[in-house]
Amino acid sequence: MVERLEFIPLGGLGEFGMNCAALRCNGDMVLIDAGMTLPGRHLGTSLGVDLIVPDITFLKEYRDQLRAIVLTHGHEDHSGGIAYIINEISVPIYGSRLALGLMSSRLRERKLASKAELHVLEARKPVNLGAFTIEALNATHSFPENFSLGIKTPVGTVIWTGDFKFDQTPIDRRLSDLARLSEYGNEGVLALFSDSTNSDVPGLSPSEFSVIGPLRTLFHEAQRKIVLSCFASSFHRIQIVFDLAKEFDRKIFPMGRSMTSNIKQASKLGYLRVPEGQIATTEDLRQLPPEQIVLLATGSQGEPRSALSRLAVNEFSQVQVEKGDVVILSARIIPGNEKLISNLVNYFYRREATLFDSRHSNVHVSGHGFREDLKLMINLTRPKYFVPIHGEYRQLKNHALLALDQGIPQDHIHIVENGEILGLAPSGAKLLDKIPVGRRFIDEGILEAVHEVVLRDRRYLSADGVLVVVLRMDGMSGELSGEPDLISRGFVLMEDSEELMELTRQRIATIVSETALEEKRDEDLFREILHNGLRRFLRKQTGKRPLILPVTIKI
Repeated sequence: MVERLEFIPLGGLGEFGMNCAALRCNGDMVLIDAGMTLPGRHLGTSLGVDLIVPDITFLKEYRDQLRAIVLTHGHEDHSGGIAYIINEISVPIYGSRLALGLMSSRLRERKLASKAELHVLEARKPVNLGAFTIEALNATHSFPENFSLGIKTPVGTVIWTGDFKFDQTPIDRRLSDLARLSEYGNEGVLALFSDSTNSDVPGLSPSEFSVIGPLRTLFHEAQRKIVLSCFASSFHRIQIVFDLAKEFDRKIFPMGRSMTSNIKQASKLGYLRVPEGQIATTEDLRQLPPEQIVLLATGSQGEPRSALSRLAVNEFSQVQVEKGDVVILSARIIPGNEKLISNLVNYFYRREATLFDSRHSNVHVSGHGFREDLKLMINLTRPKYFVPIHGEYRQLKNHALLALDQGIPQDHIHIVENGEILGLAPSGAKLLDKIPVGRRFIDEGILEAVHEVVLRDRRYLSADGVLVVVLRMDGMSGELSGEPDLISRGFVLMEDSEELMELTRQRIATIVSETALEEKRDEDLFREILHNGLRRFLRKQTGKRPLILPVTIKI
């Protein structure tokens, strides 16, 4: 049997978010990250879905091989899907203290804490997981205690960068471990799996420290409330906001469940310095003048029910955005969310607030390396094979071209898509197979995925509405007793569609007369016959597919 390492991506390739990939060797498998994404880009409309996670059919099929889930860091696009795995598969989880702390809080909310076997991963302290020896390496990012991974296997060593950039002045003074990366390069690296998010951006990624000056200027110039939105797990950015608020004698009021919970957890674990009395209460909002308030809100991507979106439409009774307030969107615009963010911006302009975002102001720096960072990673590790990860296809392609420019041969560079299995060995690398992969749509508060039939019905309701059909029928003969009652919601306006409604009643009468008495006495069967007959009829008449709800009343 030929020894080889298999790379099996379940999410995160050709898309933003939902990062999740398996490595398998000699019958042992580890899962690196288990992320989620938001529904907007995938469903067109959210259809009531709160988040999307990878399908885990493959993991369930090979659960006996799965040794652990290893988290590179605690951002939701890398860890937000954990609950929807351990609910079905018992598997140990390794990650930093902060990543595990945030995850534990979410698991407690879902009553899954007892199912989680958590192990703290520390930099430069390798752990053995079957055929794998995994060493966490410090890597700068917008999340404290972020890791790249050095992974030794029987067929060779691979480097998994996770999200990274080479920040020389990080907020927490925790530098990327360039020395250890270089040592791996000297020892020999079979493959480098490297973050491609900013592979099309020239130069070096600016330091997180560089955002302090522009934000300080806005704090200095603001005459009224400041509303600042960033990701709830961007703790370096949150620390900057707390420091500036103290400097300018302002109190911070966190808004949004994840923001409130994350600040509490990160400060408890020592990753955030929150001065005593710095967090405002609801009573403070009523009493303090606007120039002493900072609202720190979730929703920088324009998520419809987020704290920032609700602020934009004045849904909070205790605080409102008013003329002269300053709104700062201190986060990148994730591709696909442009329309949501544009709508949000328009609402704040209507309220005559002054708005700053990353398109026009230096109020955000990326946590992902630019092209020069990516070149440095390649040249430090000097891999035999190169596999770009994290990003849409164009980012993967641009990163592949960058690796080619750095001297990696074309046939040693592999762009892999979700579900494709890449086999790696010193003798060669090639695609071996393709497994079915997909997405699971999740409603918050429900651990099971939303069934595709439910999503289909929601889609029909949102697009074509519902038609309720009420039939009064003779219990003995099965004949109609009077005309059917029709109730339309979101389908057609009844008073403007009298001809269609009359044709529909005639069609119902025909279906009833043509249905055998035995079938009509089986209520479930009869409703299905009526539903299918009306669906075809209305589709032909109107081109629409309303959700049809038959109600039968026996007399």
